[in-house]
Amino acid sequence: MTSGVPLQLAIVGVGRMGAFHARKLATLDAISIVGVADVSDELAVALADELGGVATYPSPDALLGAPDVEAWLIATPTATHPEVVQKALDNGLHVLCEKPLALDPEAGAELSAMARAKGLVLQVGFWRRFSPPWVRAKELLEGGAVGRPLLVRLTQWDANPPPPEFCDPEVSGGLAIDCGIHEFDLVEWLTGLSIRRVDARRLPVVDARLEEVGDVDNLLAVLDLDGGAVAIVDLSRNARYGDDVRTEVLGSEGALFVDLLPEGRTRLGDANGLRVVDGSETPDAMASGVVGQAEAFAAAIRGGTIDLPDGAASNRAVTVCRAVQESTRSGVSVELDSPQRIANLAESDQPDPLTG
Repeated sequence: MTSGVPLQLAIVGVGRMGAFHARKLATLDAISIVGVADVSDELAVALADELGGVATYPSPDALLGAPDVEAWLIATPTATHPEVVQKALDNGLHVLCEKPLALDPEAGAELSAMARAKGLVLQVGFWRRFSPPWVRAKELLEGGAVGRPLLVRLTQWDANPPPPEFCDPEVSGGLAIDCGIHEFDLVEWLTGLSIRRVDARRLPVVDARLEEVGDVDNLLAVLDLDGGAVAIVDLSRNARYGDDVRTEVLGSEGALFVDLLPEGRTRLGDANGLRVVDGSETPDAMASGVVGQAEAFAAAIRGGTIDLPDGAASNRAVTVCRAVQESTRSGVSVELDSPQRIANLAESDQPDPLTG
């Protein structure tokens, strides 16, 4: 197949995120959406009609026999990711999976190994790595624009919480994974520094329904990085005014500021003042990232050499998330230099990974 042939892609799971992906990708030259699958016939048919009448399927199993499908974009509920990803890989299909690949890092590692053995692309949806504000920030950091990173501050404040049943850590991983995974991935990706120790705490609960299912709606984590740098991550589900995502890097020679409201942009502050960075502005950073990651996915399948967030990236971020959950529960710091100890967190029989 040549690089000019559109990737024949099916969307598996067409709830809020799956439909968002489909709408943004439907206009791309590099991708042709040839089918949508969901257990909800109503959702599948409505989206298929919106996309111009693509084929609908009642389940991933039904989609396996579809002709000409090369890859799946998987946006099913988080806990189902490993099973659905394995179905795709078993049938020789490339996969772009919403984050995380698996709530259990061991399961994620097995899927990663399977994809490598079959020569298939397995990409995880860390869309921020492809969104202009963060892409430009990473380029500037790598170019030494602000010197050596000293402090990274990452904020994700959602306007309102999802339904309590979704917030259940057994379903979505809870706040630390469902939201925090993006921030923990960004820390290491942006700076090139590894997280070595985690101190985390829950803040007062706002929505008691979340506590009833074992989650929290506000969380703070302090991360010790290589070389003495520090990252601070704060997560919330009750900002009310909008979904507010910010990334700030204080370096030895200046600072970088990524923010998404009212529009996405990166600002650089140094001895010459504070200014918006060319090429960083986008009216919708999430849409830009979703499009960028899908184009990279298609290019990789067509033989391009592209740095993609794979199963190992997802597993690393989940490992940090699990350490945050343990620190929140125990009230003590967690070292990340003991892989076996962190891996064991996924097998914990604690019913509540956040509040004990």
